[in-house]
Amino acid sequence: MSDLETPAVPRPPATMRRKVLVNFGLFGLFFFIYLGAAFVQTPTCASLATMETLGMPFGLLVSLAVFPVSWILIVIWFAKAR
Repeated sequence: MSDLETPAVPRPPATMRRKVLVNFGLFGLFFFIYLGAAFVQTPTCASLATMETLGMPFGLLVSLAVFPVSWILIVIWFAKAR
């Protein structure tokens, strides 16, 4: 029997459970950051969104920060997937 014909060895349940928790945790973290950025843009938080931070309105800064945060989470996901 060659290497191509050997059946795949299933992962132990504890390893799979940890990977599922990490993946859903990363998704949850991104989801809450995204919702937070969206909430800052609502009329309810207009005073917070227009507050000057680093030379730009805070709402703009938070909405632009969603992209680098997602890239960082993707790098973490790929590092954990090894």
